[in-house]
Amino acid sequence: MLLLNDISKQYAGQTIFNHVTVPLSKNRTALVGMNGSGKSTLMKIVAGLEYADGGDIVTKRNTVIEYLPQQAVYDFAGTVREEVSAWLNSDRFNELNAREAEIIQILEKNSNPGDAILEEFAEVVEELHSLDVKKKRKNSVENILLNLGFTKDNWDGPAKTLSGGWQMRIALARVLVREPDIILLDEPTNYLDIATIDFLADWMLKFEGQVLLVSHDRDFLNRVVEETWEVFSGDVNIYRGNYDFHLVEKEQRIKVLTRQRSKQLDEIKILNEFYEKNRFNAATAQLAQSKHKQMEKIQAELITLPRTPPKVTFRFPDPKRGGDIVTEINELYHSFGDLDVIADYKRIVSRGEKIALVGRNGFGKSTLMNIIGGEIDPISGECRLGSDIEISYFRQHEITLLPPDMSVISFIESIAPFDMMSRVKTLLGKFLFYEDDWDKKIKVLSGGEKVRLAFIRMLMNPGNLLLLDEPTTHLDIDSKEILLKTLQEVDATIIFISHDSHFINSLATNVVYFKGKCDIVNFPGTYEEYLDRYGHDIVEEEKEVPQVAQAPASEGKKDFKQQKKLRNKTNKLKKEIEQLQKEINRLEEEKNSGSNPNADNDLVKLIEQWEEKSEALEKLGV
Repeated sequence: MLLLNDISKQYAGQTIFNHVTVPLSKNRTALVGMNGSGKSTLMKIVAGLEYADGGDIVTKRNTVIEYLPQQAVYDFAGTVREEVSAWLNSDRFNELNAREAEIIQILEKNSNPGDAILEEFAEVVEELHSLDVKKKRKNSVENILLNLGFTKDNWDGPAKTLSGGWQMRIALARVLVREPDIILLDEPTNYLDIATIDFLADWMLKFEGQVLLVSHDRDFLNRVVEETWEVFSGDVNIYRGNYDFHLVEKEQRIKVLTRQRSKQLDEIKILNEFYEKNRFNAATAQLAQSKHKQMEKIQAELITLPRTPPKVTFRFPDPKRGGDIVTEINELYHSFGDLDVIADYKRIVSRGEKIALVGRNGFGKSTLMNIIGGEIDPISGECRLGSDIEISYFRQHEITLLPPDMSVISFIESIAPFDMMSRVKTLLGKFLFYEDDWDKKIKVLSGGEKVRLAFIRMLMNPGNLLLLDEPTTHLDIDSKEILLKTLQEVDATIIFISHDSHFINSLATNVVYFKGKCDIVNFPGTYEEYLDRYGHDIVEEEKEVPQVAQAPASEGKKDFKQQKKLRNKTNKLKKEIEQLQKEINRLEEEKNSGSNPNADNDLVKLIEQWEEKSEALEKLGV
């Protein structure tokens, strides 16, 4: 277990965290919040890469924490396999083996060695056993590399020559192989294809440690997390469920906060009216000043409501109607050198279809998209467009084509048709550009903001065939929802590549699954229906699993009375800690709902007791 105890943090006078106390009590917890709210900062504080201005991070002794940031530069020197295998804790394994041998010698020479050495021996044996199990079970280096998309051909290639995305996969593989006590993941799915995301979710569900993660993949969060932390206004609010549960619960909390804020505003208005009316009256001036102080206190404590996406209705112009057959693909073949990618592929795309190209990277999704879009010519076969078909192609590099020195609003006004000029600000609001964003230069926008602008440009004058290559890259969950609703309303045929299963399930009416090179399945249904029939694409590396050697039994070194006394004390402490944790969880809920004004004080006392009991349990070697 990990505890954030009274954490405070400021940047340039702005409060990021204000005396935050929250326990990481679940196995898998999501960290959510608006961009800039402090999610990555909190991760870095827990990882020890940044220091809090106040408070501390409390963990059990010898807790191993691994942090995988959203972006990093790695100085790899070995092969892919070597870089991952090096994280199997071999140094720790050798260190523990040496210490075990030393303690055995001490025990052989001393019939009454004392509790301290016996407790250390039990700890060493337990950790050795855990490491041995990790090394020998099917969660092997090879199995993880296969499921993260590394073929056997590139296991022994130099890791430093790979692209940044593949180097991030190596870093993820090292964390999974090591299996630390706590894993911190900041946008782990950014560089993963959909099959790899499925594997990571499956791995996390089996992982016995704890995970705190940031992700903009809604289905991924709903599939794996048990609890959601939302960072907002300097605090961390706990929701006892997955991402969708948090949305429903948050809506209810906002309703309560809105009523409380309205009550505060009414009270401020009454106090201010009294003050203005009576401050110059000698008989009531003192009372008026008292009312003014009350008003200032309420203003300082005025509840801040979360910013929610505007409910704006805006419909883009429909493209002109094309023929019923959008494109006809017949006996398509393409290769790169000696590598065959697509062979004998056939498909007729009809008007109005929304087709997702899904599967592992490197199997031909972008190649097929480029052939349909006329970017490349196939080696053989044909891809023939239907009558009156006009293509709008959204590529991954689309944001680099935006004019960097134009402001947001100037750019949109420059491309908007005349009849849409009066609705430009409404359009910007629909795509989450608020008034304070309008005059920003495009070059200072985030990747997600640039993607939204590029989509506005495309949809101003859309073709009747939209080709979208990973349109959700860089987008947060709210932005994805805006894009999704917009595409659902557009009267066009859509062929798209995405690794976001929620986006695919919500948009696609048909799936083309790339199972391997030249192995493409045309599936007449949704992605969810495809999974129901074929299951997730997870690779099992078949290998003989060595029998795990039986660990030495340390209890044999203690007599019966010592064993019984230790068990009783251990069980008692575990029950007390469990009860304290329930009380902490209850008080956290009361704090978040505002129903207990003394929650903070009570929490501090309970956390101190939890720390004392946990420390006592550690000393017993448990």
